[in-house]
Amino acid sequence: MLYIYPKPDILGKRIHSDKMWGVLMDGKYYAMTNTVKILELINKLQGKGLVLSGIIIHHLNNTSLNELYKILKATDARIYMYLHDFYTICPSSGLLRDYHDFCGVSFPNEQKCLGCSCLSETTIKRARHISVFIKKISNRTLFIFPSQSALENWREAYPEKSFHTTVILHQILSGEYKANMSPVSDSEPLRIAYVGYQAPHKGWAEWKEAVKRSHEAGCNYLYYQMGSCNEKIDFVQKCDIDFKKDINAMITALRENKIDCAVLWSLWPETYSFTFYESYSANCYILTNQLSGNIAAMVKQKGNGTAAENKNDLSALLLDESGLREKINSFRKKKEYGPDRLIENDAIVKLLRSDKKRYSVFPAHRSYSDYMSGCLLKVYSVYTYFRRKHLK
Repeated sequence: MLYIYPKPDILGKRIHSDKMWGVLMDGKYYAMTNTVKILELINKLQGKGLVLSGIIIHHLNNTSLNELYKILKATDARIYMYLHDFYTICPSSGLLRDYHDFCGVSFPNEQKCLGCSCLSETTIKRARHISVFIKKISNRTLFIFPSQSALENWREAYPEKSFHTTVILHQILSGEYKANMSPVSDSEPLRIAYVGYQAPHKGWAEWKEAVKRSHEAGCNYLYYQMGSCNEKIDFVQKCDIDFKKDINAMITALRENKIDCAVLWSLWPETYSFTFYESYSANCYILTNQLSGNIAAMVKQKGNGTAAENKNDLSALLLDESGLREKINSFRKKKEYGPDRLIENDAIVKLLRSDKKRYSVFPAHRSYSDYMSGCLLKVYSVYTYFRRKHLK
């Protein structure tokens, strides 16, 4: 597997070229090189009997569309483009006005974005270039989405019926988790957790207001903050989660703390919410709102929560303690369990393996500057190779 990524600096200094790529081969650093050398490398590997199975576009951030298109144009290989977010619609803020409020699924323009701090001529120009790029490669590209709601939202900006699309979830849901499903008695405090990191578009301000008001009203709750905890609230228990040590750390924390209700109050259309599936895996009842995309869609599908109409409804939901208890207990009586395990989904690998066609790579046109930069980068790559070995 060749993994190529934009390389905008050398030895910590910015270079004014969009032709530079870093290359990993089978997970190990291989070289820093230019676009022409990438194509020569693919040809060289094919000469050794390897077969080009396809090209996956993981993201376009900081990537030269012109240089990437040169690589794509030099081969007839199938393209798989995974759309994790809405960067291909708005390359600035992910459909968030001033990085906070959802502004609709449409391309940036001066009328829509008037007064937004994210608006710039560069943003609008980049969005246009991305749109043109998407349409140029669409005839040989399978666009892959992590959820049906992400696909439906993206279609508002790219309604072309000729585009080939599919949905591949990031995770496979395995087994059933049957704990944390006993009815909660009236005297027992409800354990309510804000799940995820503290950010305006994740509903952090709405959570702070809701817990403050329900706490002052004397609701019988224990409050938790599960995730990265920079801001502290006195009566809210902090549970820092370290995903680097354990990818299942959030599920473990939710289960061990017997969380009854998870607040996932995203104010923009999540394309795939890991926190939803983690909360679902702990049989938490979920409070969200209609703006939350994948979260709201899954809550409606699974019947394991409430998707409020208005983003300001969280306070009302928490202040109604008896109503919330009734919702949680009604959900638990159904005994519709969440998954016991979440397994990383490798369906995209199976897609690549199912394509048995042998793709070719056409000879690349190499200019004098390509030749010179290739030579210099080869020397630099040797230097970085020995430097890495020395640091180890």
